[in-house]
Amino acid sequence: MAKAELHGFEQFDAWIESAIRALSPAGRKTLLRDIAREVRRRNQQRITKQQDPDGNKWQPRKPDREGNIRGAKKMMLGFRKARRMRIETTPSHAAVGFRGKTSQIASVHHYGAVDYVEKGGPRVKYPERRLLGIPTEDLHLIRQKLIDAIVSGK
Repeated sequence: MAKAELHGFEQFDAWIESAIRALSPAGRKTLLRDIAREVRRRNQQRITKQQDPDGNKWQPRKPDREGNIRGAKKMMLGFRKARRMRIETTPSHAAVGFRGKTSQIASVHHYGAVDYVEKGGPRVKYPERRLLGIPTEDLHLIRQKLIDAIVSGK
């Protein structure tokens, strides 16, 4: 996200931050959980559409030796499941991400790293296919949720 997109929000964000601190710890945790659920839902939708958080289409799979695209179906749909895309919240933070082996596999695809196709198989450089992120549109939604929570006093 470019700094120009954030210009003008510094004072507003400082006000929101102080208003959030005034909420009870349970209220903050509930608010952050709601925001994390929405961020997860939006990332799940982007994975379904095979897009990165900026809206760019992922690079398609390479064809095999016969020229067929393996499976000819969408990639990484398993990552969008709620049991894999986990939410962690406390009164001070919220996180959406992956754990364990899923985290390792997601990291390879997200950053475009080199990994084994299968155990004992060939090593392959995977293209970058960003799975998680918060684009500007989502930041505006988060700000609105924060404002709504502050106004309602929850």
